[in-house]
Amino acid sequence: QMQEQNADVFAIPDYFVYMSRAFSTLEGIGLSHDTNYSILQECYPYLAKRLISDDSPRARGALRMLLYGKDGDELDLSKVKELTDGFESYTSSTSSVESGQGRSDDGRNAAIEQLANVLLSEESNYVQDLLLHESAAAFDVAIRNTLLSPLEPIRNLPLPIPSLGLVTLPLEVAKASMKLQAIDKSDQKKLENVKILTDALQRSRGVSSESESGSTGSPADLGRLVQEATKRRRALTRIGFSFGGSLTNIQAKRLRERSAGLKESGDDLVAEKLAGQGAEALEALAGALSFLDDRFLR
Repeated sequence: QMQEQNADVFAIPDYFVYMSRAFSTLEGIGLSHDTNYSILQECYPYLAKRLISDDSPRARGALRMLLYGKDGDELDLSKVKELTDGFESYTSSTSSVESGQGRSDDGRNAAIEQLANVLLSEESNYVQDLLLHESAAAFDVAIRNTLLSPLEPIRNLPLPIPSLGLVTLPLEVAKASMKLQAIDKSDQKKLENVKILTDALQRSRGVSSESESGSTGSPADLGRLVQEATKRRRALTRIGFSFGGSLTNIQAKRLRERSAGLKESGDDLVAEKLAGQGAEALEALAGALSFLDDRFLR
């Protein structure tokens, strides 16, 4: 009826109606046996497979919204786990009957190999770029937190005398450098994610000592990923360039943002100048790494 009344506005394809009817029928059958049944949840493994393996613009947008939320900037680790579990579930169920029933590891091995083909691809793809960006961001904040924590008293140390040029310049530069590398709220969230991943890895090691089976992400699975990585040395070289580029871009962006804030407030000229010069140097390095990355693919 809606289509008839608005024929000039939109048209509903016939296949869409048939698919909706089929889904409704299947979900009705499922609900008659399980009140918590959801056909969309049952389709999620296939969706996870498509989102990881499909590099089209539409799939990229859907994957980003799933992992980061609408207009979000912070990665949701629970969604990452759901995605990888769904990917493994789909691959296991379609590899063999024994694998789908949990009586064989063929499905898990196939999932690891397919995941390695995406993450360790010699050609850049969206999933790989996301992983490199998040890894670089986590590495950056973890290193800064490790190095700055013991030096926090120096950062908060007030200058005993007014600035006297070369006399107090070393202390001013040291304090300005630590100020530019300070941990903010966004960094705190990334540190929380790093801790969650570290704790999860430690728990999985404990479980693996009692049982060899588990979901993708256990030490045994990580070992298989390492084995797959050793077969792709050329890809690892390019990924190294990409990781370096992501890391330097993240650092340059942070310095640019803090330089702009300092310029607006005008309360620390030394830190402002250091931030500007540091950002320029890092941007030049990122450009060089990007050039090497592109040249390596040719």
